[in-house]
Amino acid sequence: MNLSVGELQKNLLLGWINHPYMSLKEIAKPPKARLISEIVLFSALSGIGAMIPIPSPVGSVALDSFPGYFMALWRGTTSGALVCAIGHLLSSIRSGFPLGYLHIPVILLMMMVGAATALMNRKFGVVAGLASGIAINTAGAVLAVPAMGWEVLPMLTPILFVASLINASAAGMVYEVTKKIIKG
Repeated sequence: MNLSVGELQKNLLLGWINHPYMSLKEIAKPPKARLISEIVLFSALSGIGAMIPIPSPVGSVALDSFPGYFMALWRGTTSGALVCAIGHLLSSIRSGFPLGYLHIPVILLMMMVGAATALMNRKFGVVAGLASGIAINTAGAVLAVPAMGWEVLPMLTPILFVASLINASAAGMVYEVTKKIIKG
């Protein structure tokens, strides 16, 4: 079978070779095993991003949510929420749980980030989805107050904003490139 470079890229990305019985609708809604595999793969990528910290008063700020933002755009609310939550869990493990038990609400907040990104993307587009995720993630700075006091907010808020902006921008760019490759 002779494939052009574009078709080969699309097939590698989608994980299949031009199967005559597989429609684009089946690609958009993958089988459960494939979806679980993608969640695991992107959670592992979150672990790699968690190893790239961004200096902050709270050591768990890192490039861990990029795969979560991408999965929220690519596969929807559940996948995005799970990968965002796992990404934060991995970065907080790397940093030694600086907020202690308060990482549980942060994990829930990151689930909201992934879900909101997916929902807003579905209703209003990629930019609105990513902007909502950035806003929720940045607002999460208040969760550090019980552990570190109110004086941490002026330091932590801009750092969270920049980190979330970097993660979301990278996810948005990769998502747009992925869409172009798939459309051919």
